[in-house]
Amino acid sequence: MFYFDNFYGKKVLKSSLLDDTDCFFTTREFVLTSRDRLDLEQESERNKTFLLNKLNCEKIYTAEQTHSDNIQIISKDKTLYENTDALISNIENSLLMLNFADCVPIILYSKKDNTGAVIHAGWRGTAKEIAKKTGEKLVKSYNILPENITAIIGPAIGKCCFETSEDVFEQLIKDKTNKELYKKINDKYFIDLKLLNKYQLTNIGIKNIDSCEYCTCCMSDIFFSYRKEKGKTARHSAILKIKGVR
Repeated sequence: MFYFDNFYGKKVLKSSLLDDTDCFFTTREFVLTSRDRLDLEQESERNKTFLLNKLNCEKIYTAEQTHSDNIQIISKDKTLYENTDALISNIENSLLMLNFADCVPIILYSKKDNTGAVIHAGWRGTAKEIAKKTGEKLVKSYNILPENITAIIGPAIGKCCFETSEDVFEQLIKDKTNKELYKKINDKYFIDLKLLNKYQLTNIGIKNIDSCEYCTCCMSDIFFSYRKEKGKTARHSAILKIKGVR
């Protein structure tokens, strides 16, 4: 179950499945990436410093997101990954961050193995099955059992608002009989990206999944929405800290 929490005075969204882990989704109150909102640049830089201090980390590991299915296992000395839409780490005290404004944010984490990933899945990444591929890479690279992985699928544009063309529909929907995944109104399709990503994860054996019902387009007062704000917007972020030795 998802709930809003207070991170040292900043509003964030957490899942009860990982509420004892330093992972959450930020809101408009805690902007870390300003993008087209130049007026938020200084605030976002201050917030990054604030985040590092509060989580006792030295660096943020992030990526230049391109709607690809490229996945990188981070190395300790490299903090920015080009042309990448999923990051994996088992480095203690590493802090992973990817950014969103309607696309689907996914955090994978194995408490048993202290290893996790953050995934950016827009419709192109979803069509390329980036969630499935990241889960498989996590399992194969670290010999992790899928049943030990918890997945939280964060706030993203919902089926209510993700109106798209037949071309995009054909790329995304393989099983046309599954009406849970989409609805058709006239010649437009409305697709459930979060459910598509959930199916990708369950298909590789990840069963412990919490999927957020919030639509970023409907709730653009709390989250950033590229579609609602016609591209002139900042980003909210998915944050995962890999625990250090206690």
